[in-house]
Formats: sequence, C-alpha cells, structure tokens
Amino acid sequence: MSIVQVAPFKVLTSWSPPGSQIDASDWPMVQMSELATEIKTAAHTPASDEIVRFAGVRWYGNGIFVREERTGDQVIGKCYPVVPGALIYNRLFGWKSAFALIPPEMAGVMVSNEFPQFRINDEVADPEFINLVCGSETFAKVMLSRSTGTTAVSRNRLRVQDFLDLVVPLPPLEVQRRIVADRNARIAEAERLIVDSAKRRESAWISFEEALGVVAAEPFEVTQTVSIARFAGLSRWDAEALDSETALLYPTEPLDALADVRLGCQVPKKGANASGVTRPYLRAATVQRGRLDLSDVRNMTVPQAQAEALELQAGDLLFLEGSGSLQEIGRCAIWEGQIERCIHQNSVVRGRITSDRLVPAFAMAWFNSTPGSAYFRAQATTTSGLFHIGAGKTAKAPVPVPPVAVQVELAEALWSEVVVAEADEARAAALRAQAATEFDAAVFGEAQTEAA
Repeated sequence: MSIVQVAPFKVLTSWSPPGSQIDASDWPMVQMSELATEIKTAAHTPASDEIVRFAGVRWYGNGIFVREERTGDQVIGKCYPVVPGALIYNRLFGWKSAFALIPPEMAGVMVSNEFPQFRINDEVADPEFINLVCGSETFAKVMLSRSTGTTAVSRNRLRVQDFLDLVVPLPPLEVQRRIVADRNARIAEAERLIVDSAKRRESAWISFEEALGVVAAEPFEVTQTVSIARFAGLSRWDAEALDSETALLYPTEPLDALADVRLGCQVPKKGANASGVTRPYLRAATVQRGRLDLSDVRNMTVPQAQAEALELQAGDLLFLEGSGSLQEIGRCAIWEGQIERCIHQNSVVRGRITSDRLVPAFAMAWFNSTPGSAYFRAQATTTSGLFHIGAGKTAKAPVPVPPVAVQVELAEALWSEVVVAEADEARAAALRAQAATEFDAAVFGEAQTEAA
C-alpha cells in the first residue's frame, strides 16, 4: 500500500522536485553547506554626499562588475559591502548561474540583500573550482528547478537554504586545482586570440583609411567665439562633428552615379491573403557588417513582377536601412548569390553597381569604415527610437573612386586580414566551448579523468 505524506508548502525547508539535484558522479557528493558558510555583513549607512558604488553579477559565471554609482541620498534600502574572496550570487538569477568570486579590487563596493555572500572552506574546496561549478550549464539547470517564483524571467529567486542544500561532486583538492588550471589555460589562450584579433582588425582598418587619405583633425583650442544656428536647420546634433574631419586623396562621387539603388518591399501582414510567387528574402538581421547571416532566412509571397525587380544578383551591395542603434545604421555586406531567387525586405537597401569604376569589395569596405559610415549616422532620421536612412539618402552616400587597381589592392589587403581575425575569433570560441565541455566532463562525468 502506498503511503503519501502531506504537508503545507510553507513549512518545507526546501523544494526538491525531480531534477533539483545534480546527478551523482564517481566523485564524492558533498552538500554545499559543508563547503560554504554565509557571510553576514553589517549594513552600511552612507552619508548623503557619499558616492556609493553598487555591484552586479553577470550570468553564467562571467564575473562581478560595478553596475552603477549613486550618492548616499539616492540609496533606498539597506546596502552591504562585498567581501573580497567570497562567493556571491544574485538571488533573482541564480538559475542563470549569476555567481562570481569577488576580486580584491571590488573592496568598498556595495550590494543589496539580493546578493548573499559565502566563505568557501579552502581546506577541502578550491574557491575558484566551486565558482566554476556554480557557473556551469549543469548547475544552471538544477538551479532553475530549485528557484521559486511566479515568472522565470524576473521573479525566480534562489533561496540561500536551497543553495546550501545542493549536493555537488567534490574531487580531491589537488584534482580540483588541476581541473581549474586546465580550464584556465584554455580560456587564457582564447583571450589571447581575441586580443590579437582585435589588434589585427584595428590595424587593417587604419591602414585602409590612411591609404585613402583619412586623417583626424588637429586638436584645437576652444575660444570665446560662438556660432549660432537654428536647431531646425541642423542635419542632426552630432557631438563627434567637432572631433574629426575627413580629407581624401581621391575624388568622391554619390553612390547613385555608380550604382542602381533600390529599397526592398514590405513583408505582407500575417494572415493577409497574398498572391503571387513565394521567395526567400533578406531582412535587417541578415545584413551584418561585412558579412551576411543566412542562418534564419524566411519566405514571403509577392507579385511576380515585384519578385523579378527585387531579385538579388551576385555583387549587389546590401545596406541596413533601419536599426535601433545609430552605430549600426548603413552597415554593408555583399550578396554572392548564396540562395537562388532571393529578394530583400524594405529594411534592406540594395545597391547594384552599374559602373566598372567601382569594385564591390572596395565599396563594402568604404561604407563599413569609420569615415564611410559617418555619412549614414549624420543623415539618419529617427522615429520611436528607430533610426532610418532610406534609399534616397543611401543613393547620395559619397564614395571615393581611386583607380580600380588601387581599389582591388586595398580591398584585398583589408579583407584578407579580416579573414584571419575571424578565424582567430572562431578558434577562441571553440576553445571556450572546449573548456566548458572538458570541465563538465571532469566534474560531472566519470572520475576516470582523475590522474591515474
């Protein structure tokens, strides 16, 4: 006969449905309460003019950071100083593995009572090892099942008792340190590749722009001379306009003197009885800076004549027409014919080069460069927080026209370096993924990874 015990939910010390514990591994399983002790710090009452820095904790074990600064008179509720060396987590996002070790430089930074802190027993557990366990995907899944609240996104809370009740694998201390060292070596190599990639990209773009004669304006001394103009007469308010000017070695021409510029069509409303032909189409998310993201290409139905007019051809320039970010407006890529009979939405402007004096790869480089993209930022208009450039303004975008041989040389030099940088970034991403996979296998998998 089955016996069921019933108790009010509020009297339970913890909620432990299936999946709320980490599966047993070949390592000894130890309750977190044996490894971590909550630190109770005294609340800090700031003076009204004191600058108080508040910390946040990034998701998936990506560290602690200074989130904001307030004066003491703006602080509402109690605040508590962080303890360097302690493990800290965000109650609201424990299920997102918002755990971190507090570094020494965070001394003096405050948190609210939503950020419990713990001292790790370093005689049996390496603090960095425990932090990495808490930042793992395996841990995140378990934390979600142990968190309580009405909505996962904003109200799930991981209670201290539920955290301390968790049972985790605990290899011997020397094995913990070896696992951490192996993981950190992978991450260090990935970070080196990212730094090298950024330097390579920056150097390549600087070389490209300097070859065209792009120079920064000399610093100038501010005088008492003031120029007054009607605000409505300004093309836009641009704080950057005072900082740099562009002087080019080659003459410029508007894009429409060298290319046919056209806006795409609107996607039919959902449920509309559209007739015609169904075609794959490119949208804003597809057009990245210097590349296309074709991972999520959708279809729409348009009249046959419109499909024929909008069908893309290899070598077409594609511009982002609208964006919530002023920095991204006008970013440019090239269509290489990857998908047959593909058209484009009205969030994308097509520029089909009609002159043999302009090389597509060079044009793409120019419009993605700092001076080339400045035109789009200056001419963009905004409605409801979205910036737009339109086909008309895109058509008038100035582009320098060096001799074709120079265009080819500059484009090849730039994009060959970008390809190397992208390869380094891909290797870095692979190393990070490998580090996570190896860590999970070493900790949550079989103990045969132990030094035998």
